[in-house]
Amino acid sequence: EQFTEQFVRWDTFSSALWYRTRAGRYRLEGTRCGACGQIFFPPRTGLICPVCHERAMEPYQCAQTGAIVTAALDDVGFPAVGYGEALPRVQAIIRLDDGIHLMVDLLQVSDPALAQPGARVKMVLRKHKREDTGAWVYGYGFILAE
Repeated sequence: EQFTEQFVRWDTFSSALWYRTRAGRYRLEGTRCGACGQIFFPPRTGLICPVCHERAMEPYQCAQTGAIVTAALDDVGFPAVGYGEALPRVQAIIRLDDGIHLMVDLLQVSDPALAQPGARVKMVLRKHKREDTGAWVYGYGFILAE
């Protein structure tokens, strides 16, 4: 046979791949190496751990809370395609309580000055944008914790 191993084209849309990766988008589920305990997000299902070189990945529920490392105001003067009139957007890099770093949109921020390094955040499920077909794209977002 010409191709002895299966390969996935990441540049094309696949309903099956979209379905299989939903846990990461909706529940912030990553993977943990069963041998050394290293955690990963996005998930590394079926891959080798870069720390101990074992293939012992298991599902891992990432922390739902964390702290802002840095934040920036995304005010380009026009709305990003598919995001409606929600301007300005506050984008941040956050460190979850288990050590994973994510780049996220901060939601429901009345004053961008409140998004300071060290401020606590928590995950929420939200509508991201509409696809070309009109269907909503859901995923995780973060809000400032009281």
